[in-house]
Amino acid sequence: MSPLLLIGILIQCLTLSFFQPHGFFYEIYHLDKIQWVSEANGITHLLSCVFFDVALLLLCVLVAWYRGYLFNKKEAVPGAVVALILLFFINFHVRRTLGDGAGQVNLSGNIPFIEMLVIGLIGAYFYHITKKYLHLKSVWSFSAATIVLGSLIKGVERLLSMNFFSSLSAPVFAGISSLLNDDQHQILGIILREIGRNLFVWLGFISPDQILVAHTDNDLTRANLSAALIKDNLEGLPHPLNIYSLSDSFAVLGGYGQILALLLLFLLFSRYRTHRINAWKNLFPVFLNVNIGFLAEVPLFFNIVLIIPFIFVPVISILLGALAIKIGLISPSVYQVPLNTPTVLNAFMGTNGHWNSLIFTLTILLISMLMYYPFFKALEMPAFSLTKTREEQR
Repeated sequence: MSPLLLIGILIQCLTLSFFQPHGFFYEIYHLDKIQWVSEANGITHLLSCVFFDVALLLLCVLVAWYRGYLFNKKEAVPGAVVALILLFFINFHVRRTLGDGAGQVNLSGNIPFIEMLVIGLIGAYFYHITKKYLHLKSVWSFSAATIVLGSLIKGVERLLSMNFFSSLSAPVFAGISSLLNDDQHQILGIILREIGRNLFVWLGFISPDQILVAHTDNDLTRANLSAALIKDNLEGLPHPLNIYSLSDSFAVLGGYGQILALLLLFLLFSRYRTHRINAWKNLFPVFLNVNIGFLAEVPLFFNIVLIIPFIFVPVISILLGALAIKIGLISPSVYQVPLNTPTVLNAFMGTNGHWNSLIFTLTILLISMLMYYPFFKALEMPAFSLTKTREEQR
């Protein structure tokens, strides 16, 4: 599924940066003056959804196929078919297009990876259990049983007004973010939110089309912006330490988990050719803070080696940023930057071009690479040893 995911992400980057209003290149090159840009925005968005849908479908079916294969080789294909039927009942939607009113069947693109894994496993286990204990043999009996199971799951979804895991993270983030309203626990709230978000990403609670959005529309950021516009400088702001000036500026270099640091390590120091190729393929999206493809390529999900740096490297970056702002080394980010601004320019543009912010951001990136390095080496050793053994066998 990785090639499909990568193509969808590259198309998404094109949409967000070039064709969508408030995108980085859209703003720089004033693409609003070009008539066909709005049409291109709709077309590329639809294309990215198609690739994401197919990638998610493959992930679900292949998980079921592999789990069924481990039970019994003959259960691989039927288990995958059961998972496909469940997927159709649970998460396929038909949307009406505005033009001719034709129906578009899709997976919505915003379904998290963990949901696809769970549906695939349910499909494989359901086939195995029903065959073993209920002694169902015919295709029709299995199909009917699967339809009943899918209908029950869909009914529970409707009853609870949720879509499996895709909405579970929202209440958690809302609860953590509520700490931001208390000035005494502001830094703590930002850190807890960062830890919670990255932990959920590590567990697969993230979808292919999910992107980072800057927190410029909250009370603290708006108060800072008003003060900066009145004074025409960034001194004496009422809330210098906030989620925008810390997390958005220094903890998401390359998207969730400060992942640009890991990508650069693969690019510069990996002895494993596939890792270097994967890093090159994902360099442009990660540079624009869209890192889902690279997270799947590493892979990061459920990877015990990477859980510590993925969660805590951004926390260290937040603390260093807070210290630098507190002692006056840099100014806090105030001004809104275009969507998908290249990752190292967030603080630079958020301070309206303060060079010390850019230098500090690059310093944070180097420190993040140093913190990731031991875990990068631990990740490299099994892959390199396996490659070396295969070469020796040949």
